[in-house]
Amino acid sequence: MMRIARTAAALVLWGWAIRAGAQPADSVHRAEQDREITYWLLDPARHQFRFAHDFNITRPGQTVAHSFVRAGSTVSEDITFIDLDSGRRLKTRKISGAAVNALELYPEPSEPDSVVVEGALLEPVPEGGSVRIRVIETYTDTERYRLQDGKLVWDRTLGRPRNTVMLPQGWMLTHCSTPASVSEDAQGRIVLRLDNPRNDELHVVVRARRRPVSQSGRGDQGSSGF
Repeated sequence: MMRIARTAAALVLWGWAIRAGAQPADSVHRAEQDREITYWLLDPARHQFRFAHDFNITRPGQTVAHSFVRAGSTVSEDITFIDLDSGRRLKTRKISGAAVNALELYPEPSEPDSVVVEGALLEPVPEGGSVRIRVIETYTDTERYRLQDGKLVWDRTLGRPRNTVMLPQGWMLTHCSTPASVSEDAQGRIVLRLDNPRNDELHVVVRARRRPVSQSGRGDQGSSGF
């Protein structure tokens, strides 16, 4: 009886294997995992914040990756593009939206005079393959990240479904315009997690004030968490 049961189980597993092998190649794909982005708010007096996110490039033969700088923001020179399969940094440069449009890689054109960061892939994307990239950038935006009456104000639209925002060391949250999960990390920094289930951008305004000296003292308020 035990032998019959084992034989039946083997036949079931064999049948599953046959069905799996019969699936078309495009039914097996790499997990996108491009839904998340993390922001580190730096010293608001300098109007700077840092962010990191990952994405896949799947177009066969593509040799470059792009990050599109939002209007009103200035990207710093400490741009990092990483090939996550090898861990190697990519060579980057700043180009215009017009130059990106000329490549005809994307369905929506960029503003011709916009700024785009371009990273050179280590090799072209292979047929049926993909390249996974991590982008880390620092923006300066005097309008959307500022001090107002001594209070921190970060005003931004979020395009990704899952967003993590870390306040600078020594600041405490006083207002968030949309529901968020709020916690404190091991260094005492306030961490907000915001979900956007809608198929559009989420406008968020975050306000914070300095912690009293007696509650602070856990590090420099300009710490980025990197």
